[in-house]
Amino acid sequence: MATCPKCGYKLKIKDYKPECPSCGVNLIYYNMEERLAADADKAEAEHIQFQPRIDRLKFAFIGTKMSIVRIICCLLPIGMLFLPLCSINVNLPYSPIKASGVSVLTIAMDVVAKLNFDALLKLFGSEIIGKIMIFYALAIVMLLLAAVIAIVNLLLLMLSASPRGFKRNFTFCVLGVVFSALSFVFFTIMNGELNSTFPGIYTGSSQFGIFCVIAAFIILFVVNLIIKKQNVPVKYKDLSEFKERLAKNAAEREAHDAALKEGQKEAVAAE
Repeated sequence: MATCPKCGYKLKIKDYKPECPSCGVNLIYYNMEERLAADADKAEAEHIQFQPRIDRLKFAFIGTKMSIVRIICCLLPIGMLFLPLCSINVNLPYSPIKASGVSVLTIAMDVVAKLNFDALLKLFGSEIIGKIMIFYALAIVMLLLAAVIAIVNLLLLMLSASPRGFKRNFTFCVLGVVFSALSFVFFTIMNGELNSTFPGIYTGSSQFGIFCVIAAFIILFVVNLIIKKQNVPVKYKDLSEFKERLAKNAAEREAHDAALKEGQKEAVAAE
């Protein structure tokens, strides 16, 4: 059973009133100021623990001039993916296919969304175009992975000032360059295979957009490298005053609790 916080009286089921039957203190409002002060100290302790994360988040975005430049550079790869990446022309009788200025949006909406995976798997086993379709699929997958890397890198920009922030940023930039370059290589191989297999029917070429994507990731890598070389420390808010006040309040609360327990023991002994 519960006990009275003032005198230590063991409350019984019949003691339904808010006052203690022994000392008459109101059990609900007793020691209210101390409890409010304890809650305030708890909130302050959480603030002390969370404040460094806020400082790192702020520093990641506006800590230096190059940090602001990095925000713009993080948007570059995403924007470049919407530029013309390639063009494809297929001269079929009565129904020629001409796709110029193909961007990542075109690939996502008109190719991936409408792709028949069962038919694609069967084409992979074809003796004539099986190898071509493999490089076609790899080119699309690599480009979509580059797009995912660009988006994730932007979302995790807020963690750039964390202990592993620079390693993460450099890794994303390198992966973006690798995936974009592989997409270009696979598309080039696919073009060569189609041109040799269907001469005069198929023509395709990479456009400036894919090179802009690669360049954007490289620029972002260089900006991160410059920020790393500057080695500007994170500016943390001074919390010494809060810590001293919490330590003082904790010591006073311990002394008060010890005195209260001693008083309860004396009251129980007197009974």
